[in-house]
Amino acid sequence: MRVPAFLLVHEVTVRPYGGESSTGAVYGDPFTLQCMAQGQRRMVRDSGGGEALSSLTLYCAPGQASAVPPGSEVDWQGDTTTVIAATDHDSGGLGAPDHTEVACE
Repeated sequence: MRVPAFLLVHEVTVRPYGGESSTGAVYGDPFTLQCMAQGQRRMVRDSGGGEALSSLTLYCAPGQASAVPPGSEVDWQGDTTTVIAATDHDSGGLGAPDHTEVACE
C-alpha cells in the first residue's frame, strides 16, 4: 500500500546533489517533490552512521530516496536546507503505507 496521495499536501523544490567539482558542490536540475512536510527537531543518522540534528522531515511517495541523495538542497517555505538522509520504507505487504522519508538539516 502506498502513502495516500491526499496526504502529500506540500511541494518542495529539490536540487539533487551530484558531487563535488573544483569550484564546489554540483547539483542536478531542480524538480518539484510532492510530500507532507513536518518541521520538528530530532536526532537522525546520516549516511555515514553519525548523528545529525534534523529540523525538517519530508514524507513522500515510495521509491524517491535515490532521487534525493544526501547533500541535496531542498527549498521549503522560502528557506533552503540540506538533505541528511533519505530512506525508502516498504511494509512488505503488511498494510502500512510504503513511503520515502527525507531528513533535512
